[in-house]
Amino acid sequence: MLSAQAFLSIVVALSLLPVILGATAYLILLERKVAAWAQDRIGPNRTDFSFGQSDLLEIYPTLGRIVRSIPGFRFLARKKAFGLGQALADGLKLFVKEDYTPPFVDLRLFLLAPVLAVIPAMIGWAVIPWGGMWAFPGIHLFGIDLVAPSPVDPVTGLVDAARVAVLPISIGVIYLLAVSSLAVYGVVLAGFSSNNKFAFLGGLRATAQMLSYEIPMGVCVLIMILMYRTADTEAMVQGQISAGWFGLGEVWGVLMHPLLAAIFFVCVLAECNRAPFDLAEAEQELVGGFHTEYSSMKWALFFLGEYIHMITGSAFVVLMFFGGWELPFLHAFPSVAEGWLEGILVVSLKMGVFMAKVALVLFVMMWVRWTLPRFRFDQLMRLAWRGMIPLVLVMLLVVGVMVWAGLTAWWMFTLANVAVVAGALLLSPLLPAGPEVNRKVPLVGSRFSPA
Repeated sequence: MLSAQAFLSIVVALSLLPVILGATAYLILLERKVAAWAQDRIGPNRTDFSFGQSDLLEIYPTLGRIVRSIPGFRFLARKKAFGLGQALADGLKLFVKEDYTPPFVDLRLFLLAPVLAVIPAMIGWAVIPWGGMWAFPGIHLFGIDLVAPSPVDPVTGLVDAARVAVLPISIGVIYLLAVSSLAVYGVVLAGFSSNNKFAFLGGLRATAQMLSYEIPMGVCVLIMILMYRTADTEAMVQGQISAGWFGLGEVWGVLMHPLLAAIFFVCVLAECNRAPFDLAEAEQELVGGFHTEYSSMKWALFFLGEYIHMITGSAFVVLMFFGGWELPFLHAFPSVAEGWLEGILVVSLKMGVFMAKVALVLFVMMWVRWTLPRFRFDQLMRLAWRGMIPLVLVMLLVVGVMVWAGLTAWWMFTLANVAVVAGALLLSPLLPAGPEVNRKVPLVGSRFSPA
C-alpha cells in the first residue's frame, strides 16, 4: 500500500513533466513575441498546424488524409491558429536537421555535455511546493486500501498532510541551490570538448560567471533561511502568508527584502545565461560561443535546458519572495486542503496561482533580455565582486543581528534594506575606482593623438 505522500509525488511528477516540457516549447514562441513587442513588430502569427498539408497529400496521401481528419485540425489550419504551430514546426525542424559531429572533438564529453545541461534543470523543480498541503483522504477500491490517508497526530489532532510536490524534503532551498549550480558543467564541457577556441572561451566565461554569481545567490538564500528559520520550501511559503499587510503580520519576502529580491533575480539571470549575462554565447565575439560546434537535437538540448532552468529559477524566485501559491491582500486558500472535492479544487487553484506568478517572472526575464545591452566581461565581474557580494554580506550581518535581537517585524527588515542601499550610495564615491578600462591608446601620427 502506497503512502499518501508517495502517491501524490508520483501524480505530480507525471502531471507536471509534460506540462513543463510543453511550456518550454512555447516559451520559445513567447520569447519571439516579446522580442517583436520590444522591437515594434508583430512576430510569429502565421504558422498553423497543417505542416505543409499539400506536400503531405502529394508525397504521402494516406498520412495526409489521416492528419487532416483529426478533430479541429481544419479549423486550426484555416484560422492560422495565432502562430501557435511555430513551436512544433521549430521542433520538427531540429529533429530532421543534419546531426553533424566535427572531427577532433572529445566524443564522449561532446555527447555528454548536452545531457548535463538538461538533467539538472529537469530535476530542480522537484522540490517546488506547487500546490501546498493536502490532507489526502486515501484511495479504497473493492475493499482494498490502495493508498493510505494522511495520518492524524494523536496528541494535537492536527492533520499531517501530504505535500503537492515531487520531492518533499526539509532542505528544499539548499537542494535547489545545489542543483542549479550543476548546469554550468554542461556549458563548460561543451566548450572544452569542441576543440574550438571560441567555444572554449565561452566555457571559461561561463565558469567565471558561475563562480561570481553563486556567491551572492547563496548568501541571499542563507539570509532567507536565517529569517524564516527553515530551509523547507513549503515552510517559506507559509511564512509569507499575510496577516495584514500594514500590520505586524507576515508578508511576502519582496516587501521585507526588496534589495535581496532584486539581487537574487539578477543572479538567476546570470545562472540561466540570460542576457545581459549571456557572455558564454556572445555571437558578436565568439561566433555562437560554447555551442558553436553543435547542431540538430544536441544543439536544441542546450536551449531546452536553458528554458527549463528559467522555469525552475522563476519558481525559486516566487517561493522565496512572492508568496508561492498565496494571493496578495487576502487569505484566499486554506493552509491545508481536506477531503476529495475541496482538495482537488484548492490544489488546482494553488497550482494555477503559482504558475501564473512563474509566467510573470518569465516574462520579465524576456523583457530584460530584449531591453538591456550585453555587459562587457569586466562590467560583469565588477557588478558581482564590487557590488552584489559586499551588499549581501552586509545584509547577512544586519539580518543576523536583527534576528538575534528579536527585531523581526517585516517593516524593520524593509527599513534595514533601505538603510543598506542608502549607505552603499553614500560610500560608493569614496571607494577606489581601480584602473580605467577602455582608455584611449595614443597612436603616433594620428590626427586624434598627434606625436
